[in-house]
Amino acid sequence: MTETKSSLKITVIGSHSTGKTTLGRMVSKKLNILMISEAARKFDKSKLSDISSLEYINIQKQILDMQLEEESLHETFISDRSTIDNAAYWIHNCSNNVKDIENINYIDKTIKNIPNYTHIFLLIPEFYPISDNFRDTNIVYQMRIDAIIQTILVLYNIKHYRITGDIKTRLDKVMEILER
Repeated sequence: MTETKSSLKITVIGSHSTGKTTLGRMVSKKLNILMISEAARKFDKSKLSDISSLEYINIQKQILDMQLEEESLHETFISDRSTIDNAAYWIHNCSNNVKDIENINYIDKTIKNIPNYTHIFLLIPEFYPISDNFRDTNIVYQMRIDAIIQTILVLYNIKHYRITGDIKTRLDKVMEILER
């Protein structure tokens, strides 16, 4: 590996229901490094459906702050999500409801964190979203988030690795990249 195990800051990005958590857990176990779970799951989804747009915007800000805080506490980790994901969900769900300066500040905060990652692995939708009583199963929504994430990667020229295939193939590809 180019980085020592103690300096790896890996993130698995992509729309919901693409296998990020499964892949992250497998890499975490294989490398014996900490897995940072998705911050949004700390919120009760049933309570999120009946809130105002202002409350939702504030929750999105909290999720970003929680992600940044958790990442800052560890020298090495694999994260299920990144600030890139935060930016995509913000753009899709919040950007039309806030002033331009708020969008600029939020996106700047997400983009400034990207150099902290040593490896960014992108999972794209390859199967229909499955309900886990938290994630949205609307395939159109999944594809919109995927398109925003991929647009961010291109616009900001972010180095990443696109990982596809079944879970074993994905794990093998990630381990091969990490061993370079």
